[in-house]
Amino acid sequence: MCDAVQEAGGTVSAGVPLTHAAPPVAAPFASAKHVEHPNIQAVDLGAPDPSPEQVGFLDGIQRYAVEGRIGLVPVVRGYVAAAVLRRDHGALRAADSEAEEFVVVPLARLDATQRDALQRTGLELVDCEAAERSHPILDVQLAAKVVEERRETLERRVARRQLATSGDAWLVVDGSVTDLVGGSDAQRVLGVIKSHETQFLEGADLDVALTLPAHHRTSVFARSGRRATVYTWYLRLWPWEEHELLHGLVRLERAAFPETVTEATAVSRWVLGERAPLAARDGRWDRLIYPVQQVETYLRAQVGGWW
Repeated sequence: MCDAVQEAGGTVSAGVPLTHAAPPVAAPFASAKHVEHPNIQAVDLGAPDPSPEQVGFLDGIQRYAVEGRIGLVPVVRGYVAAAVLRRDHGALRAADSEAEEFVVVPLARLDATQRDALQRTGLELVDCEAAERSHPILDVQLAAKVVEERRETLERRVARRQLATSGDAWLVVDGSVTDLVGGSDAQRVLGVIKSHETQFLEGADLDVALTLPAHHRTSVFARSGRRATVYTWYLRLWPWEEHELLHGLVRLERAAFPETVTEATAVSRWVLGERAPLAARDGRWDRLIYPVQQVETYLRAQVGGWW
């Protein structure tokens, strides 16, 4: 098979066996607007550069568990946390963190006595949507959605607090920054996106982006998010040949300022430098920069019995 792919002019992949189809992508396509070049180009970055002296890294975690059921109603215990580690004299140190623990349940399905029993746990009781009819899987999924939303809210709160108190330090966020680019400090925020479910480009532009060589970035383009338009570009951290098409590929996001375009190469070079040391023992190591992995490690150490 590999010979046939190469004979057809293709590139051989890892060929990892799978047993189930992946779940459908919720938002497979979105639009983009060219900003830096008339068409998407591959830009050679050369060697990595050191990161800025002052830079923090933000990430969050979430955990949930079905602790029991009242009749058919699942009682879901949730835990979310977010933290920022800042590099100080070469070492990453905790700069800020926050955690929440709570119970998620569709309150409309419980009577007053049942709600009182849950409130006596001392944990916050959070309402969630319930399925139209009782469904043991869907009801848990709806509760898990609330846990995820609480994590996202907590991450935004920690990020804004850090930006307000960290002077001129950069803040690297694991994920999109569309919720953080409305203030005067937006230029100091950089998002690193590891997943590529939504494709913003098409045709030859998409081909350039997804076959980007290692140590290259694409042209900067604009995309619209839930609350703001941001400038974004793809960056290949590691070679993808003999792996998968998305191996080592991340997407960087910043606020839509002219400086975002002029600084894209410099920013990409120091993000390349954050690959080392490797984010070992993590299945996402090819797209996970080391400081963000260290934030996750720090947060998992605080979880205790949830781990």
